[in-house]
Amino acid sequence: MLGWLVAAAAFVAALAVPVGQFVAVAAPRGTDVGTAPGGHRATASGRRRGLAPRGGEVSRAVHAHPAQQKLRWQVAWGSAMAWGYGVASDATVRELVTPGVGGRAIRVRISNAFGNQPLVVGAATVGVSLGGASVKAGTLRPLSFAGHLRVTVPPGRYAYSDPVGMNVTAGETLAVSLWESGTDLVSVHPCCSTMGAVSFFTPNGGGNLTASPSGAGLSVASQWPRWVDALDVERAGPGSIVVLGDSITDGFNATTNWVRVLQQRVDSLPPPEQRAVVDEGITANALTSDVPTDSKTGGGPSGLARLAPDVLDQPGVSEVVVFLGTNDLWFGDTVSDLIAGYRQAIAEVRKAGLRVVGVTLLPRSAGRWPWTPAQQQELEQVDHWILTSHAFEGVLDLARVVADVYDGACQPWLMFPPYDSGDHLHPNAAGQVAMADGVNLGVLGLPPLPPARPLVAATPTPGCQAPA
Repeated sequence: MLGWLVAAAAFVAALAVPVGQFVAVAAPRGTDVGTAPGGHRATASGRRRGLAPRGGEVSRAVHAHPAQQKLRWQVAWGSAMAWGYGVASDATVRELVTPGVGGRAIRVRISNAFGNQPLVVGAATVGVSLGGASVKAGTLRPLSFAGHLRVTVPPGRYAYSDPVGMNVTAGETLAVSLWESGTDLVSVHPCCSTMGAVSFFTPNGGGNLTASPSGAGLSVASQWPRWVDALDVERAGPGSIVVLGDSITDGFNATTNWVRVLQQRVDSLPPPEQRAVVDEGITANALTSDVPTDSKTGGGPSGLARLAPDVLDQPGVSEVVVFLGTNDLWFGDTVSDLIAGYRQAIAEVRKAGLRVVGVTLLPRSAGRWPWTPAQQQELEQVDHWILTSHAFEGVLDLARVVADVYDGACQPWLMFPPYDSGDHLHPNAAGQVAMADGVNLGVLGLPPLPPARPLVAATPTPGCQAPA
């Protein structure tokens, strides 16, 4: 009955093998589309530059005062597509998106990155969500594309809607509805069964329900976003922070993630000073290698292949946070392989004129997935390089935040048990909150912010040092 029903699945958190091509896209202008070659193992080295981070700290970035900035488009929400799964035909999907900053107009990006046929959007709307599939009465607006109320997105491409004049605020959830009037393999973001439904859709043959405020008929709910992969707002303000990550950033095995909690902290600023912290994490993603798109484990194109469509093609970005690598080591990459990948990512981000921030890889041990002491030593070598190489403009030392260095313990090669989701790899909600609170705000050009409320009490162990 539901050719595109996606059931919640237990994801394999670390798989990576080279496969074919991932089709990326051109810089956003109206409904522009384009292609780019897919992921490959990194070999290039970028130049070393920037100030030396000390303990993960660098000087705070300088941003122009909002009053001195012009209105511009900025990415305010994102959801990276990972692979295609299930077929939609004459069906409506309603996606919930929550921009990290407000503005006076919005536009939506629709991705057919993994479609096997043209995505024929026969109608589309946006409105203010009331929760679930319901939309606040009177807020539904039609989406147009280059002046037309329908658009055809070729496989491997994306399209931007025309601007919609509507005032939105940070943290306000919108509902974007699309009617696929044709038949296509659905591009999806496999995510987190513990975070609640964000996608509501009809069975195939359900027809056009994009104008329905009640959402009656959108009877299937899922945690996996579909097709809608970015939302931009028009505003004057400091640039967006985009995080390129894996399952740890995606929030696997947790009811929240550190990017979401950090965004909530940033939302405490006055609206002109707020910044979007955009989560472009994919469960099982690796920096240097693709994961087979038929594995049903997440993964998707490599982080290097995703840099263009998920990060550099997004408008209004100022900082790029690279938090990938643990899956590369799990799959068998060497330390030098991974460092070469970091250098390539750094070079590409800098070429785009953006700041690039690294994140130390979290301690892990054998549990649901095998992990040897030798692999942990490699991870610690990578972290040492991240902290001391001066390759990034700044470093967030989140490994130290979740390490077992609290309440009298001093085992920084392990995760602090109250922060461990149970698989010895992914932090639980308490660990995710601790990571968000442990972010060095100055590295991201953020002012002091109120901390989130810790979910677990933890007292640092006096004198406990990082591993050699």
